[in-house]
Amino acid sequence: VATAVTMITLEMKRILVEELGYKRREVDMMRPELAPSIISKGLRCPAEGMPEEWSDPARVSSSSTMVDRLEQESQYPLKFPLLGISLVLFGKGLSDAIITLIKVNIDFPGASLTEQFMGVPVLGIDAMCVIVGAAIGVWTWKTMR
Repeated sequence: VATAVTMITLEMKRILVEELGYKRREVDMMRPELAPSIISKGLRCPAEGMPEEWSDPARVSSSSTMVDRLEQESQYPLKFPLLGISLVLFGKGLSDAIITLIKVNIDFPGASLTEQFMGVPVLGIDAMCVIVGAAIGVWTWKTMR
């Protein structure tokens, strides 16, 4: 009784890549039912690469989609850290400004709109955090797609 091969095992991949000279990407795109006969016959990879008719169209599209996504993500490794920094700056500046305004409006003792930190108005620092955070976020979002 013959069994149909529905997947290429790790051992099959190892033989195809290490012993028969196929590239990992070619093995990932190969039709699974062909792997056992290629291995048993010892068919080395042709110099021009694996024949197109050995490729499974479904595996080709999913493999290339994943590779494309990985290449796109590796193209901008700082995208998410920059978005995180922009979110923290924007959130810090906005929340501090809102808290200061609420304190002043409820006559909280010691709260003032003219309060300064090292000679710089606190609301100015808060506004700068909001502006810089928003600018970093917008720039990162637009340029690192």
